[in-house]
Amino acid sequence: MATITSGANNRTDVTSRTAPDFKNTGVYNKITKVPASTMMAFTGSSAAAAFIVEVVDNVTIEAVNGGQIPGTSLTADTLYPIAPKKVTIGSDGIVYVLHT
Repeated sequence: MATITSGANNRTDVTSRTAPDFKNTGVYNKITKVPASTMMAFTGSSAAAAFIVEVVDNVTIEAVNGGQIPGTSLTADTLYPIAPKKVTIGSDGIVYVLHT
C-alpha cells in the first residue's frame, strides 16, 4: 500500500501512487439486447448513443429528439450513430443498443 507523505510546501506527495489498470478505450462501453416482442425506453442513466439492428422485421426505432425509423428502412448489421429513445419490436426482430 502506498504511503502518503508531505512534500515541499506542505503538498501531498503521491509519486508512489499507481494508475488504475482499467481504462475505457472504446466509444461504446455497454450493450443492451432488445429481443423480439419487446418495447424498451432508453432515458436517464440508461440513455443510448447508437444501435445495430440484427433482424429488421417488425422493428421501430424512435430517436431522442423525435422521429421514427421502421426497421425495414435499415440495413442489418450496420452501426447507426443515432441515439434511440425507444425501441419497439414485434414478433420478429433483434436490436442491440449501444451506450457510452
